[in-house]
Amino acid sequence: MFHTPTPYIIAEIGINHEGSSGYIKKLIKQAKQAGADAVKFQAFDPITIAFNDSKKNKLQDKTLIKKEKLSSMWKRVKLDEYKVRLIEQEAKKNSIDLIFSVFDDYSINLIKNIKIKAIKIASSDINDHELIKKIKKFKVPIIISTGMSSLKEIKDMIKKCNVRPQLLHCVSLYPCPINRANLNRIISLKNKFKNLSIGYSDHTIGTDAAIIAIIMGAKIIEKHFTLNKNLIGADHSLSADKMDLKFICDFKKNFQNYLGSNDIEPSNYEKNFRKFFRKSIYARENIKKGDKLSNHNLIIRRPQALLKPFEIKKLIGKKSNFNIKKDKPIKI
Repeated sequence: MFHTPTPYIIAEIGINHEGSSGYIKKLIKQAKQAGADAVKFQAFDPITIAFNDSKKNKLQDKTLIKKEKLSSMWKRVKLDEYKVRLIEQEAKKNSIDLIFSVFDDYSINLIKNIKIKAIKIASSDINDHELIKKIKKFKVPIIISTGMSSLKEIKDMIKKCNVRPQLLHCVSLYPCPINRANLNRIISLKNKFKNLSIGYSDHTIGTDAAIIAIIMGAKIIEKHFTLNKNLIGADHSLSADKMDLKFICDFKKNFQNYLGSNDIEPSNYEKNFRKFFRKSIYARENIKKGDKLSNHNLIIRRPQALLKPFEIKKLIGKKSNFNIKKDKPIKI
């Protein structure tokens, strides 16, 4: 979809801007500096996310501002037309792709006049077929997160798309414990949907899961991104900061160099080092013509010379036909 030979890295800013225009600018700039291919934001109408009296779940109760109601938090991080224009402007300024997750009519109308690389369907909306009808009108690539989703739900959503979507393995836990990351699901999705690009939306703490997913062949890596992992808020603790994101981006650029070819035979470049690291048979001491060759006057050592180490058995017990100086290689 994105025509990159290496995995496409999305810095999921989401709601980590905390409603601050200053944060928006810094996050986009730092994502670019870290090497990300795209930044992604979440656009929504708060009334479709939480009721005024909605209660926090256990994870939200630990990470959100204690005295702030859940509905108030969503209202605070809501994007408006000004902020969306600012995001578009800053993405263009920093030459980084722009992606949005949309959740409702409000968010669709909010981004309909800006240039975007793709639209994301969140795991929460994989069964919202009316939403996909509206998203299709954008005629841009569609990314689908598959957290909480059954195989049937994934297939049903794929059928509703007018383009081949990109699927992201995802576990909808915030943060996701490593023993629940289930990265092997990436392989299962690749086998089940062979004509689609399969990626990974990472909710674990740290960078290990993203790195493993890259090695497993994920074509897209989406990682939550923050200015500071210690900030109070829904996603900061499970997010990558600039240093973490740079580590992931640097790895994705270079990891294929580690894989090489499938050849068992060593490369010619490596073969050239045989003469330095392989061993041969040498005189341990001065040997006179007629002396019997033995383990006492022969030694196997570097560098490679005339005879291979296993050929010593041909020499033991034989008489030397000429004088051999100490440390000189033996020949038949």
